[in-house]
Amino acid sequence: MANTIENEASFEAFLDRLADGLSIEDKIAANKAGADVFKQALHDATPRSDTVYKRGTVHLQDAIVEEVSPSGRVEVGFSAKSQRGHIARFQNDGWVATDRNGKRHKQVPGKHFWEKAEHASKGRIQEAVKYSLERAIVRKVGH
Repeated sequence: MANTIENEASFEAFLDRLADGLSIEDKIAANKAGADVFKQALHDATPRSDTVYKRGTVHLQDAIVEEVSPSGRVEVGFSAKSQRGHIARFQNDGWVATDRNGKRHKQVPGKHFWEKAEHASKGRIQEAVKYSLERAIVRKVGH
């Protein structure tokens, strides 16, 4: 198995030419296709409590959003409006339990649902992005 890419400079130049041929809408569509796959995997992996919240508080699963930047980048995360991101971080990473006097107790293990969603969806994300880019290239080339 090779450790390097043969003709790496020409391959990079080819990718740069290909990227120049893609519009920002094509880049957004490809990134959004991958983000949609991850968003669904994250929703499925995120723990959901049986608690019925009042006063507009949402469950972690319902607070997952995607944000598109002008550069074509699409990010998936928890909405700022829901104010659930810090809860998701504690649930994912774990925390050290402390009492009201500040005395440290046991380490509460994290559920690592974010990492599980990344691992479970990796191949499907790549396929979704590949399919979207193939459609864009076919549309540009006309085949």
